[in-house]
Amino acid sequence: MNKSKYFFCYDLALKRKIDRYGIEYICTAIANSGKRFWLYEKTEMLEKILNKR
Repeated sequence: MNKSKYFFCYDLALKRKIDRYGIEYICTAIANSGKRFWLYEKTEMLEKILNKR
């Protein structure tokens, strides 16, 4: 798996912001650290959202 192709989101507030733009995550899981994350494919739109932070 090419990690640079994917964005791992560990921040619930950021996940909600991404949701508002209608971008769907690939999957959600619990990391070894016990934190939930959401996996997104990096797209131009996602990059724009992330750069607005």
